[in-house]
Amino acid sequence: MAYQTYEIIFNIVKFAAGLSCCGLFFCFFHKEPRRILCGILLMLALVFGVNGGLQIWRPNTYLADGSMLIGTGSEIQMNLFFVFILISFLGGAALCVNGGKLIRREGLSLAHTLPLVFGLIGMTWPVMFFGMAVIPYHAVTMQLFTVLWRSFLYVPGMLAAFLLQSLLYAAKPKPKNSDFLLVLGCGLKKDGTVTPLLAGRLDRAIRAYHADGEKATFVVSGGKGSDERNSEAFGMKQYLLGKGISEEKIILEDRSTTTAENIRFSKKLMEEAKRGYRCTIVTSNYHVLRAVILAKNQGLNAQGLGGRTKFYYLPAAFVREYIAIIFNYKKLVVLYAGYWVLLELVQHAARLNLP
Repeated sequence: MAYQTYEIIFNIVKFAAGLSCCGLFFCFFHKEPRRILCGILLMLALVFGVNGGLQIWRPNTYLADGSMLIGTGSEIQMNLFFVFILISFLGGAALCVNGGKLIRREGLSLAHTLPLVFGLIGMTWPVMFFGMAVIPYHAVTMQLFTVLWRSFLYVPGMLAAFLLQSLLYAAKPKPKNSDFLLVLGCGLKKDGTVTPLLAGRLDRAIRAYHADGEKATFVVSGGKGSDERNSEAFGMKQYLLGKGISEEKIILEDRSTTTAENIRFSKKLMEEAKRGYRCTIVTSNYHVLRAVILAKNQGLNAQGLGGRTKFYYLPAAFVREYIAIIFNYKKLVVLYAGYWVLLELVQHAARLNLP
């Protein structure tokens, strides 16, 4: 049958796209791991490769009367999809619980409500998907539901790509023998001393400093907030001095107010101190990927190390980083929408033109 031929070709194309994305992932990750594109390519390789491969391995069977018998490939794919739905729903519920816990411990703020918002999104799209199966069929209603759940699917899909890329980057061995350890600030206590989160970054830098033969120079970066007694850089310097780091091994950058400024202003100081330097950015584990992406965009050839973060704080922190990265890649939304529109048009044309 013509439609069966179309479906075979379509599955071969999907499987080939998955293999291509897999090859591109290994190429890009080896050449430049500081790209969110690596995580997206890996997600696409898994989705297209598994989807197309299962359909080729155990395809559906079309009978003479036009009816279809679901093949083993479709059954496995359906089961995998239901597992993904379950993970999304349970993950969304866990984010809601974490959001409530974070608000109780840290207070109510926009940043602390993000896990609740994303948790609700993670729980909503599976409910909408099953809702399409129980509501009375109507072409317009079904199309609306399809558009909505595909829109909601973008959030967990991209979040999964971001998490994959973060984990892969954290596992990748980092170059040693850095000339500078750039420690990014993240706020101080009311008395001007470092917070536990910032202390985690500094402790991670100190461990790298000793492991690397105590050759590197610390660059502590962070300006003075309106509610702070002194700059973050000064507070970090005092902490390092208290840990036995000599003053001549510390450079202060005390003007920055954002991560982008941390990198831009510190880059200038390092260029003035040494030509052809090697740099490692030290920050919290959830912040490493965005920091090195910003460094790449500003021409700073640096890799990243992450300090530990309290577990209950990690979900909200990762969600904030995800949002910050997505806002810098707005074209991805257009490409995602374009993919679904093109797919819908191709399938609609096949249904109309093929017997």
